[in-house]
Amino acid sequence: MRCCNVSFLCRAGLAACCAMAVAGTLQAQHTAVISGSVEDAETGEPVRHAQVLAEDANRSSRTDRQGRFEMRFLEPGVYTLTAWRIGYESLTSQIAVGGASDTSRVVLRMSASPIELGEVFVDGQRESVALREADMDMEGKRLRQHLGTTIAETLDNEPGISMRSMGPAPARPVLRGLGGERLLVLEDGGRTGDLSATSADHAVAVDPLMTERIEVVRGPAALLYGPNALGGMINAVRGYVPATRPPETHATAVLQGQSANDGISGGFSVEAPAGAFAWRADGSMRNAGDVSTPVGVLANTDLRTGNGSFGASRIGSWGYAGASGSYYASRYGIPGGFVGAHPKGVDIELSRRYLKAKGMLLDAIPRFPHLEFEASLSRYFHQEYEASGTLGIEFGLLSYYGRILSRVHGRRSNSLTSIWAGHRDFASGGFTFTPNSREWTAAAFRYQDINLRNLSLQGALRYDIRAVRPRTSGRFAVGEVTRAGLIRNRTTGGVSGSLRVLRRFGDRFSAGLGGVRSIRMPGIEELFSTGPHLAAYAFEIGNADLGVEKGLGFEAFAEYRSARFSGSLNAYRNHIRDYIYPRNTGRLNVRTLLTEYQQTGSSARMTGSEASFSLRAAPSVTLSGSGAYVRGTLIDDDEPMSFIPPLRGRLEAAYARGKIRLSGSAEAARRQDRLGEFEEPTDGYVVFGAHAQYHLSLGRILYTFDIGVENATNAEYRDHLSKVKSIMPQQGRNVKILIKALW
Repeated sequence: MRCCNVSFLCRAGLAACCAMAVAGTLQAQHTAVISGSVEDAETGEPVRHAQVLAEDANRSSRTDRQGRFEMRFLEPGVYTLTAWRIGYESLTSQIAVGGASDTSRVVLRMSASPIELGEVFVDGQRESVALREADMDMEGKRLRQHLGTTIAETLDNEPGISMRSMGPAPARPVLRGLGGERLLVLEDGGRTGDLSATSADHAVAVDPLMTERIEVVRGPAALLYGPNALGGMINAVRGYVPATRPPETHATAVLQGQSANDGISGGFSVEAPAGAFAWRADGSMRNAGDVSTPVGVLANTDLRTGNGSFGASRIGSWGYAGASGSYYASRYGIPGGFVGAHPKGVDIELSRRYLKAKGMLLDAIPRFPHLEFEASLSRYFHQEYEASGTLGIEFGLLSYYGRILSRVHGRRSNSLTSIWAGHRDFASGGFTFTPNSREWTAAAFRYQDINLRNLSLQGALRYDIRAVRPRTSGRFAVGEVTRAGLIRNRTTGGVSGSLRVLRRFGDRFSAGLGGVRSIRMPGIEELFSTGPHLAAYAFEIGNADLGVEKGLGFEAFAEYRSARFSGSLNAYRNHIRDYIYPRNTGRLNVRTLLTEYQQTGSSARMTGSEASFSLRAAPSVTLSGSGAYVRGTLIDDDEPMSFIPPLRGRLEAAYARGKIRLSGSAEAARRQDRLGEFEEPTDGYVVFGAHAQYHLSLGRILYTFDIGVENATNAEYRDHLSKVKSIMPQQGRNVKILIKALW
């Protein structure tokens, strides 16, 4: 990776921002305004700190001290506004925006209640236009209740989502049995620039503490972000680059502690107007010791993380242009002493520097009324140390991406067209056996939806091409034949697409069908690695002849909603051709005494289902539950796939009165004895938890207090997707406290 590349990109990004800012002197002539207020439905008093989102418009706003909000520069059309705030039921309302220069006024009246049925919101800042019925967003009280050390731990209780772990720090989500390179984990809709998808010991470079929302997007809209969206994608919304100008300064402070690892974390965020500009800053730190389990302490699972960011935008009737910079650093331990781990454990240090420029132009170019631009640069550095302090391996990854997106918003139809390009420069050192390489990627995407009275149609089509260029360096030479095969340039690509149909039967019931064709192109490690990976304690052998992985999936879903009850049911079946996975060969490398894993391709089939419900059993009592099951089979070998989660379910009873909410939960999993090669069975379990929430306003400050107990009985149990389950169970009783202040 050459420094001149970084310098050039920085200058280019600065020039682009300046050019867009100059373009901001152009005034759009065909935009309208939504001006509104949020009131308490009983008292008529203004509701402060309420979040208001406009679906499909890429707009959000927060109410000021008088409960007022405003959304400018909107195209004429019909918009759905969703409002929520702590202590109130979420509210959804539609508003028609008139012609150019019109101001549409609306009053939203929210009912005070801490109970919410099916707390699912559509995020107005998200760059997707997915059907609401097929998405899941975690925010508000659910995000506070389940907030964990990582994105994966935070989402672990959601239906269809599991957690792959090798200790708490490098945990990564698994969605419908798909993880690693098959599951995109994004931050603000962009690639995170880390190496978490390539190995179980690599952490996601995103801390959830100051995350506003965590989203799961499935169906045609998921293809906007990548072609390998068979199960969907996960996006952590941070709002690094302000897209709207807040009416006044808003700030948030968070403090969290937990007992199972003596963990403490804290963070803050501030957003404020400054003339024609808006700016935002945040920062957080996390410190945790080794994890305690019912049978002892799991050594070398400590964690230290720090990150911060600053972003600013110029906002006008022409759109907005902004940029942000962030820094993330972490040091964490990988435990040892089990199959698939270094005998004495490994310590990992990583850092990520991230720059992002983003903007939107309205009515600036004929035939393109709504254009969005985005560019990012990430510099990631990763080192792995053995217990003796010796550096075993290090990675460097320089990646930059750019995207141009055009939206057309109508009363019955929306369309989205995008082109995307990226470049990654990968280098490694130390005891490593993966060649340095450069990688270029380009893609084109088209989305269309049609909304009729009781019928909605969605469709998307995407084409990707990727060129991988290994470089002669160190132990590798282009044209050399290794155990992985011939090291050579590889160019792969293909078409992915998705179609979804939703039919509404009255105001309460809806059902639909969907299909998706996905592709996944092999990565550099899967193609050419030939050597030991000490943190994973494995000898990894690539396969230079791997082809493109192709998936074909079908899904049926249904949902019912009423004032007292909501429920949903999904069933799916995925067939993956040339499924790429590391097969345990059963051989030990004679030089390193490590188990050899060879990348191979095989046909695979995955079937599963998910269900959830929420019932208001009494005015102050809500019962809810969810469950998920997935079954994976390697067709060519007629054997189960490895690391597939068992049947899991969760039940919760909640009581809410005034400003207090109390809940108790039970989570259960069935024994997993349908095993892949060299796997051991995992017993079923039942664990219990409890949670309490309280909120109050003192002057201009809104406080929320959360206290919860996980694994309340200190039960000894093991998770099938945990790589440390052979030596230690999951963490024991854990008391968590979260205090949040907004003003």
